[in-house]
Amino acid sequence: MAQHIERSVHGAAHVLDAGSGTGHHLARLTATMTGPVIGLGLDISKHAVRYAARHWPTLAFAVADLWGEWPVHDAAADLVVSIFAPKNFPEMARVLRPGGWLALAYPGPEHLIELRDRFGLLRQHGENSARYADMVMRFVGPSSVTRLHRHAVLDPATARAVILMGPNARHVDPAILDVGPDPLAVTFDINVLFAGKTKRKS
Repeated sequence: MAQHIERSVHGAAHVLDAGSGTGHHLARLTATMTGPVIGLGLDISKHAVRYAARHWPTLAFAVADLWGEWPVHDAAADLVVSIFAPKNFPEMARVLRPGGWLALAYPGPEHLIELRDRFGLLRQHGENSARYADMVMRFVGPSSVTRLHRHAVLDPATARAVILMGPNARHVDPAILDVGPDPLAVTFDINVLFAGKTKRKS
């Protein structure tokens, strides 16, 4: 994705992470890009935004409700990223410039399947991929989806952090989340959707 952006952008690339959390993904992504990058992260959590601003001073972060209107100008972003975050497709399309790119990462049907019943995690619906593709086609343009399916053994602290990533954080009480002292075998099933915004004919 970084290579796509670098080939299509003249000057600084403007990258927007919608649902940036602590800023880790935005920092990793912008670090892979060889040209000048202007990065902005939006998140509803004031605590996450403060953390991100302290740890990634070369990037900008702002508190915003992703279901509302984003504090970003029209056609301002070369790349909009959404990783396990609310997907406001009209706003994604509004802030993305023609010829820019959208990248979505969302759980597949087997994501964290070993932990679902034990911790009451959200279940993933198989129709999400078709629904997201339809919405992206409507607002942005044609898309392609790559499925990443891996197995890993996680230490308890990492397993706890993974459980609390994304929408599960609002449905699981961290105070009662006891993963125990032993490593956990976990399935990662993640879909990554890429779409280039269609340049409309005038």
